[in-house]
Amino acid sequence: MLMRCLRSIPVSEDIQVIVVDDNSPDADTYLERYPELSRPYVEFIRTTKGGGAGYARNVGLDHAKGKWLLFADSDDFFCEHAFEVIKEYEESDADVIFFKIKSVYSDDINQSAEKCLWINKLIDNYLNYGDDIAVRAKHCVPWGKMIKRKFIFEKQFRFDEIKYSNDVYFSTCVGLDAAKILADSRFLYGLTTREGSLTNNFLKKDEELGIRAEAVFRRQKLLKERQIILKPMPFRPFLMSMLLDDKMLFRKYIKRVDEIYPSTYSAIKDLCLSRRLHTKIYIWFYSYFLRIF
Repeated sequence: MLMRCLRSIPVSEDIQVIVVDDNSPDADTYLERYPELSRPYVEFIRTTKGGGAGYARNVGLDHAKGKWLLFADSDDFFCEHAFEVIKEYEESDADVIFFKIKSVYSDDINQSAEKCLWINKLIDNYLNYGDDIAVRAKHCVPWGKMIKRKFIFEKQFRFDEIKYSNDVYFSTCVGLDAAKILADSRFLYGLTTREGSLTNNFLKKDEELGIRAEAVFRRQKLLKERQIILKPMPFRPFLMSMLLDDKMLFRKYIKRVDEIYPSTYSAIKDLCLSRRLHTKIYIWFYSYFLRIF
């Protein structure tokens, strides 16, 4: 899949390609096995930390030299003509340029999938109605956009070096702090769906709920500080998952929930939306019991 991704990028002295391998056990054989890693203008960087995607992305940032940054996951790819589109924006004065994504299945990229199509709706709303707050605050992934490197380094933005949701806070900061943004309705990035990826079986893996919840909680605090209210609140599904699967985590966050909601009352009310009556009663009594004790 990584080789497919590399083949979707033209060989050009104007395009610096950085591939970061974060401590794969057989990485010392990759250059021999995969000729795409030895092609011109590709930098293959091996690390031994095992720090996850956020760490690998930060390593990539440290080595980047170009005017613009584009991020890609190894199982995805750039769409046909993507770099012709990118070339059109080479001299743009925007800090961030958003594009639509093409959602497909990894084993058949001609078959459409449903993953992350909300991104395209954000782009449409911005282009049709000028809704820039939504695209700035909700586009919380690093791919599918051009980001000016000077802007990133002036702001000293870095990815969180955590196992899950390492890109949430970074991407939100990028969107909110960009002095100027643009959007384009053309497809730039091919997002694939496959079994076994980090985003499959959402919130079902060891420690995932706690790690993702903290990342989203931190993002929500930032949005509240900027007086930006998103509906539905992104933290609500995490609260419900905690209530069902991890009472200790629920206790931790229900005591802090007024840091991201206007009040504890509004948080519990939000959590009760579209629930059955007996579930609402349980949520209210259990939540207030935890707040008191």
